[in-house]
Amino acid sequence: MKINAVTHGALRILMICGDGEAVTLPEMADRLGMPEARVIRSCNALARAGLLVGRRGRGGGYCLSRPAAEISVLSVIDLFEPEDDMRVCGRADARACENCPLAGACAQAYRAMRDELATITVADILIGHARPPALSSA
Repeated sequence: MKINAVTHGALRILMICGDGEAVTLPEMADRLGMPEARVIRSCNALARAGLLVGRRGRGGGYCLSRPAAEISVLSVIDLFEPEDDMRVCGRADARACENCPLAGACAQAYRAMRDELATITVADILIGHARPPALSSA
């Protein structure tokens, strides 16, 4: 799975807004190395989704609307990414894939990935507070 630039930006914005301090749009763009226009679009979408709140005036900026531990990475991805079922071929007739073992394996892998992303929260990926990588079961 490859996420688009807007999704990546939105996740990174949440990662820097998770410490409780309000972060301004220019500050976000500078800290994240992103164009300010993309930061604005992402912040507007995150605010509409109820994940960010903006404060005006002195000390203003954006911060999380609820604790970082209550925002799953999957919920953010679902805001910005089209539903993708990992179809492995470009066949127009989806019925042809119903009994294909490869299509079934890919669907199972896709569900497992979504299930894992649902367990990861913004608190787990806060900049400077990332959780350790999962141990492989090799």
